[in-house]
Amino acid sequence: MAKKSTIISNWAKYLLQWGVLAALVIFLTGIIPSKEPVDPEAYCPVGGLQALTTWLASGSLPCSMTTMQIMMGIALAASVVLLSKLFCGYICPLGTVQDLLTKLRNSLGIKGIEIRQGSFADSALRLVKYILLFWIFYMTATASELFCKNLDPYYAVATGFKGEITLWMSIVTICLLVIGGFFIKMFWCKYLCPLGAISNSLKFWIWIAGLFLLYYVLGLVGLNIPWWILLGAFCLAGYLLEILNRRPKYQIINVIKDENLCTHCGICNKKCPYSIDIKSLDDGRINQVDCTACGECVAACPTEALRIGICKKSKSGFWKVGTAVVAAVFVALGIWAGSKFELPTIDVTWGIEETLEDGTVRTLVDPSSLATMKMEGLRSVKCYGSSMAFKARLEKIPGIHGVKTYVGSHTVVITYDPSKITPEQIQERIYVPSNFRINTPDHNALDSLKIVTIRTEKMYDKLDLNYLGLQFRQTGKKLYGLESEFACPLIVRVYMDPSEEVDEKWFKEIVEKDELDMPVHGGGSKPIEMDIEFVGMEDGVSYIKTTDFLEKMFSGFKAEFKSRVEEYEGKPQFVYELVNPDYEKPIIRRYMPYLSNHLSKHEGIIGIYLVLNKDYIPAIRIRYAAPMTAEKVWELMTMPQWTITYKKDDVRTMDAPIGFEKEGVEYPYETQAQ
Repeated sequence: MAKKSTIISNWAKYLLQWGVLAALVIFLTGIIPSKEPVDPEAYCPVGGLQALTTWLASGSLPCSMTTMQIMMGIALAASVVLLSKLFCGYICPLGTVQDLLTKLRNSLGIKGIEIRQGSFADSALRLVKYILLFWIFYMTATASELFCKNLDPYYAVATGFKGEITLWMSIVTICLLVIGGFFIKMFWCKYLCPLGAISNSLKFWIWIAGLFLLYYVLGLVGLNIPWWILLGAFCLAGYLLEILNRRPKYQIINVIKDENLCTHCGICNKKCPYSIDIKSLDDGRINQVDCTACGECVAACPTEALRIGICKKSKSGFWKVGTAVVAAVFVALGIWAGSKFELPTIDVTWGIEETLEDGTVRTLVDPSSLATMKMEGLRSVKCYGSSMAFKARLEKIPGIHGVKTYVGSHTVVITYDPSKITPEQIQERIYVPSNFRINTPDHNALDSLKIVTIRTEKMYDKLDLNYLGLQFRQTGKKLYGLESEFACPLIVRVYMDPSEEVDEKWFKEIVEKDELDMPVHGGGSKPIEMDIEFVGMEDGVSYIKTTDFLEKMFSGFKAEFKSRVEEYEGKPQFVYELVNPDYEKPIIRRYMPYLSNHLSKHEGIIGIYLVLNKDYIPAIRIRYAAPMTAEKVWELMTMPQWTITYKKDDVRTMDAPIGFEKEGVEYPYETQAQ
């Protein structure tokens, strides 16, 4: 009997599988440009389930997780409970890779390794994914960072190994994925995948629901059991049910077998990605825990004894298109639901009540007297860390008692006491005045610059001034810088060439552009949505010396090591100076602390500075004394890797983020004040 091609017969499954994989490759590699940076975790259901666990455990969301990921996770869980492991069989890119590896091995004629289902090796290996599940979810919930990024092979490859990974973990998991998947069918999915552990556990949803109900009831009677014990119980229950039961009973969709048509040829066993012994099962339903309803066995059956359907007696099935459509529908539902509302990344209050030593709670502020205000467009509020930093700023402001942050929309809702502080005062305390260098004027050719003042709204975030500056830079006008000062409306001073003439109409056109084409590193640009309102241009102009402007706009850096300042006091000291106009770029300022950390490990280094020299050109200066020498300083600065100490017991190496091409000059420290 001629072999049936499951690729042709099961075309809907392959179209969806390979389509998802192709879409990921296209968007992650930038073949099709995207308006926004592509987030590899944007629709990850396991990331969403980690986020949901963290939110339930601590009331916050980890990293930059949003409701979108959570709803994708809930959609996955719902599809498993109601139907089957459709995400695993039709969507998951790692499952697709495992499937392709098996096909590659078969095409090469290489014999695979069979691990018999139910054997000791099979049961022991299945435990690994539950251990990983507990470890990953526990670490994520306690640190509010997606721990899975450290070892997720998909995330490592999708980010080009540039994401928040632990390199050795990522390499190990990729090797296990590729080598294990090549020799053992679905090795990753069956034995290592935490999402597989969740899906297999949820197939026994009645047992799992009973476990969660028990935890809830114990809480009602006063037994407040830590959340991590529930997580551990979930993992243990899932593992025991998987190896002892193996046949969940309450899924809607199953592979159904007609014993009257079955010839027990065993083709279905060979084609099954998980090597389920389909030919030996005779109760009509192939309800094995590993089954993903992928349809491979159905496509391969020469007598059409198998179909995908609702129950044993059903005459029609979902064969070919039905299950693929259902899988796609659940993904679409998750995306739709995630776009409809947003959970706060943090939702915290303070100063409203306190617990006394005897355990009684005293109210400090009447909650009913508090009000809330919403602020939108805070681009710097983009993750859990930045949300906590924003909260720390608010806690220092009297009259503010809480905040919710929504990182997906860069929105915050602040709870405050209107008898102590007003919304305008809150905006003033939150706003950080800043400046932005548009271009660098030649102080030898221009003695002074003209200052024009404009007023704007909707510029609450410090990044907004940078984006507005980039808008001005692209006009080609002789504009040199912006400086903001809080007021309602906001004061923005524009520094320009005295000969440049611009009017209110011109400012309005530029300020209120809907989109900025922001240049990106490596070439090209990405669009940034803008929503700034132009209010007006003030009458009159003022002037500033060009050298004063250069000093105002320059952001320097200084790091001195007190013990060494004292140690080398009175001894000959030197300065090694490198001069480069590019040192005013933000990336240099960003990595100066790393350079300082790297150099500080070497005897004789006293201080590191980023300054304007006497010619008003940016310069990096290294202050040192013997036994350090100029040659050694240059050698340290040009090392391909820097050694960075984060904590006493946490020392790492990193590729040098900035390079130096031209050697500097040395001179005695006393000749140049720091």
